[in-house]
Amino acid sequence: MTRTNAYTLLCMLIRAFAVWSLVALLIALPSQLVTIRSMPNEAGADAVLPIVVSYMGLLGVVALLWLFAHKLARLALVRPQDQTFESDLAPTVWLGLAISAIGAWQLFNGLVDGGYWVVRLLGMRILTRDYPGMDSAPTADVQAQIVATVLQVILGLVCLLRGKGLAGWVHRMRYGGQADG
Repeated sequence: MTRTNAYTLLCMLIRAFAVWSLVALLIALPSQLVTIRSMPNEAGADAVLPIVVSYMGLLGVVALLWLFAHKLARLALVRPQDQTFESDLAPTVWLGLAISAIGAWQLFNGLVDGGYWVVRLLGMRILTRDYPGMDSAPTADVQAQIVATVLQVILGLVCLLRGKGLAGWVHRMRYGGQADG
């Protein structure tokens, strides 16, 4: 049995939220890149710096969430060490479960979006067959959204199937040595 408390679980949930946010940032990246590429040269050049700065700022917030999860948990709980309980699962296993749950959510959301894109592209293909003058080529924005959907499915699969391994890797990177559990 592993002895844990509300503080440890809240730290794990804050870190799981940081993983969720990182995945969301990665999924949004293709659309941002296409937006920059489709702008006129001067406007695109002017937009690069604010977008890069905002992405770096968001990555910084995710990193701060990850690094200072324990401080946020301590602020959120009145007596963080008071509520203890026994568990068969070590904190690393809890984090692995949370990462796998994030992966399942992203995977299923990506599959639903993928179904939408398949129906939309098939519909456009049928319309161009019936109306030969119509252009069925997806725009750059649609292509970016399709790439984002594919990226969402891939990241969802990685998190779902490798949640335990990612949690162990994070534990080794943070504390060194083998993860317990």
